[in-house]
Order: sequence, then C-alpha cells, then structure tokens
Amino acid sequence: MKKLATALAFTAMTATGAMAEGLQGVTDDMITLGTYTDLSGPLAVWGVPEANGLRMRVGEINAAGGIHGRQLEIIIEDTQYQVPRAIQVANKLMRRDQIFAMVGALGTPMNLAIMPQQIEAGIPNMFPMSAEVEMYEPLDPMKYAFFRSYTDQFRAGVAYFKENGDFSTPCIAQLANEAGESMALGVTQQLAEYDMKVAAKTEHSATESDMLSSVTTLKNAGCDIVFLAGGVRDTILVVATSKKLGFEPTFVTGMVSYMDAVATAADGAMDGLYLVSPFVFANAGDSEGEAKRILESYSEIYGEKMAPQAQLGYVFIDLIAVALEAAGRDLTTEGFLAATDAITSYVDPIGGQSVSFGPEDHQGIESLIMAKVEDGKWTIAARGLDY
Repeated sequence: MKKLATALAFTAMTATGAMAEGLQGVTDDMITLGTYTDLSGPLAVWGVPEANGLRMRVGEINAAGGIHGRQLEIIIEDTQYQVPRAIQVANKLMRRDQIFAMVGALGTPMNLAIMPQQIEAGIPNMFPMSAEVEMYEPLDPMKYAFFRSYTDQFRAGVAYFKENGDFSTPCIAQLANEAGESMALGVTQQLAEYDMKVAAKTEHSATESDMLSSVTTLKNAGCDIVFLAGGVRDTILVVATSKKLGFEPTFVTGMVSYMDAVATAADGAMDGLYLVSPFVFANAGDSEGEAKRILESYSEIYGEKMAPQAQLGYVFIDLIAVALEAAGRDLTTEGFLAATDAITSYVDPIGGQSVSFGPEDHQGIESLIMAKVEDGKWTIAARGLDY
C-alpha cells in the first residue's frame, strides 16, 4: 500500500506541475477526458456498455463540430474490477495522458482509493459509476455524483415494502465490500425507524460461486423479505439458489442489477425480483423523439440493445458537454465547475429524468423508482420512492 500511495502522490505532483504550465487536457483543438472501468472482469456487464455509451456521445459531438472549436477525446482504461490495476491505469490517465477530467469511473473501491490524490491533482471526478455517498459527500468543488446513494436506495426500498404489504422477518445477503456495506446500512437504518432489526445476515465475496450456505441460513431464519446488498452475479445466484430450495421470500436489490442480463437469467427464476434505482431503463419500443433516435442509433452502431449502463455513459458525456459549452472557449477548471454548478433541471434525453446541481449540492438525481422483473423483463412498479 505504501508503494501505491507513493505512486499516486507522484501523480498528483506531476499533474499539478503540468497545470501550472497550462490547462491540463486542453489544447487549441482538443479536450481530453478519461475514465477507468471494467472491460474484462466481473463487472464488464456494466463497463463495456458504459464505454460504448461514452464513445457514442463523444462521436456525435465531434461529428457536429465539437465544443467551441475543440474536439473531445475519451481515453478508456480497463481495471478488470481490481483496485491495484485501477490505481495503475488512473496514474496513467492523470500523468501520461494528462486528462482534463475523469468521467464515469466505475467501482466504489476504486473511486475511494483514487479520488483523494486525483482531486489533489486538480482533476475533477465527474459522475462516477458508483452510488457510494462519498462520491458527493463531504462537499468538494472537484467531485460531482449522478446517483442518489446506495444507502438511500435501500432505505427507500425498506420504506416501500413496510408501507405496501409489510414484513416481519427482514434479512440481508451482503457482498463483502464498501458498496455492500453502504446498501446494508440503508436497510438497518430504515428498520430502526420501525423499531425493527435484521433477523439474519450473510456475507459473500464477489467471486463466490456457491450460495447454498448463505441461502440455507436465510431460509432457516424464516426470512420473509431479503435485501440483496450486492452486485450482478451474486444477486442471480442467491435468487436462483433460493428458488431451487423452495425458499421464496420477497427479494429486493439496488441499481447494480438493473440490466436485461439479470431479468432474463436462470430460466425465469428472476421473475418477482424487485429493485430500487435512481435512473430509468428506457427501451426503444416505448420511447419517442430524441430518446428513440438515440436508442435506435446505438443499436445500429453496436448491433445490440442500448443497455442502461450505455444510456448512463451517453448522459454523462452529454452533461459534460453542457458544462463545457457554458464555460466558453476560454476554458478553465474553475469555469467548468461553476458551469456544472449552474446546471438545473437538465432533462436526461433518454430516460427523461431531471438532473440538477448547485454550489452546495453535487448530487444530481433525487428521484428513485421501484422496478420489478415480470416475464423476464424489467417493469416500473412505482415512482417517487423516498423514506
């Protein structure tokens, strides 16, 4: 860890020096952005479509002439969802590639490890692919989050089911990392509002492939609702294993599992799974106007449906473009951040959600929705969730 800290400290000094000579990542004809994501590891189901969405919007902007005479460049690095590798590639992006801003960096552990030195280097962290509350708290001029936090998502999920059907034996199946802890915290905090406690809790790693022991523990505890505080693969495994054992409580998870691959998994076993999300998954068949154009254009370019993660990547770059346009030709980091603060009531061109920031508010989306898998597809069960 000492070597990693030293490497990042060196990055910070190098980047700061580069900025003293001129604005890092900005030339007369180019603005260079960067991101790290998972292109070949356990969360590649998020990272690959996100990268496609980022590239698609960059391509559209450049084809339309760029921003104030400058083209955009997005450099995307693969972390394989490993913190040491993420630190290595972030170091490259900041020191060698001299990026102007980090956009859509994926992974809670990765952002937490990299962000302090990145901010010290004067490189804004924009809209990370993480709903950890530290992505926007404490308030810092260099960091902006798109999502409402994992803790809020799960608090809202508990409140929804307490108000719409009730339960008596709540349980948690948690992924053993920072994101899983934040999700589980939301459950315990909201249960405390009802003078309730978790009846049983299990923990598992991201690489665990057998959930029999965890599911048996939950089943023996008589859980009537299980909050799945984890990722994609583990959510599928817990639900599928439970169904095989005849254990069918209400299952509720968060935004990480919001994708077709989960809804269609395990030969229909995911039907009935609930999910709380701060963003809406749009489909071309249900959309019109600009949203329909974007979704259909993506399918033509990449030969597949535009996954929600691709939609998010597209929107992240669109938000960056709004701020860059407002900041003007004489671009500075301070001007860019002030322009981001001035974004109010931006409407996501795909999902139609409102996104706003301000000098004292660096968390963009306030709304939460409840989705449910029905016949292998995500449907919207409720909107406007809160607690």
